[in-house]
Amino acid sequence: CEQFEKKILEHGGIELFVGGIGPDGHIAFNEPGSSLASRTRVKTLALDTIVANARFFQNDYSKVPGQALTVGVGTVMDSREVIILITGVHKALALSKAIEEGVNHMWTVSAFQLHPKTLFICDEDATQELRVKTVKYFKGLMRVHNKLIEDDDIVNNDNNQTTIETLME
Repeated sequence: CEQFEKKILEHGGIELFVGGIGPDGHIAFNEPGSSLASRTRVKTLALDTIVANARFFQNDYSKVPGQALTVGVGTVMDSREVIILITGVHKALALSKAIEEGVNHMWTVSAFQLHPKTLFICDEDATQELRVKTVKYFKGLMRVHNKLIEDDDIVNNDNNQTTIETLME
């Protein structure tokens, strides 16, 4: 594990980490209760994680390893950019814990609130536990972002400035 961490540093660190989460909010096998400062290590997997990963072993739980080598939350937090994919209603509670509540080691994905360049990508089903205000806020951001990148002529008024009215069209 120490050699793995050393190799990451020797190669300039992790540029982009892309990962998903479990229904319990774990990321990269950093199960609930993991240290948010953790580094690469061997982790014993929670039963829910073993069950979820059985699909990669012909649904035979006995073939799923009980431990995994994983990068730690701290290791991932050192990445320059992070993308976290969250899909399905079964991960909706984890998404709400990740972005609507405070940082909590019982929901390791919540640590990424503190990362300056984390992008959460989710489908509609994953938003089912979010507050309406949260969904409206992020959809509004997405509309503005899409308008900015799709319309090169957005800066077209007399003062050569973008207006709220232009963005909301």
